[in-house]
Amino acid sequence: MKRLIRWLSMVSLVLMSCFGFFGWTQPVAAKNIDIQPVTILVAQPELTRVGYEPLCPALGEKIDLNNANIIAFKNCRGFYPNLAQLIVKNAPYQKVEDVLEIPGLSDRQQELLKAQLDTFKVTPPVVAPEMRMPPRPAMR
Repeated sequence: MKRLIRWLSMVSLVLMSCFGFFGWTQPVAAKNIDIQPVTILVAQPELTRVGYEPLCPALGEKIDLNNANIIAFKNCRGFYPNLAQLIVKNAPYQKVEDVLEIPGLSDRQQELLKAQLDTFKVTPPVVAPEMRMPPRPAMR
């Protein structure tokens, strides 16, 4: 008797799942849907941000040349990691323009610095220079 009940329950489960899989309820649900024609665009022009560059630094902020680490220059195109490392190593600075006097700067690096002078500030050093540079294995 147990075997018969088990067999009937398995057969009923299989039949119920087949009804669900094959969509016996689909015609009823589809009857209530009001379909309206929709125009589908096949090709779309690629959307690009013309002239978009990440802000260097974030809007309203300035990079403190005496206390910033090289990660602060990451969003500045052309600064990270080489020029940023030179800036951090040659600190402290008395005024923002002193950054242009770093020995070994190329003409391109000086142009980059001149273009970004208004995004820098100089305050008294608070952070020790060895704390501003990441450990050697982190720099790749």
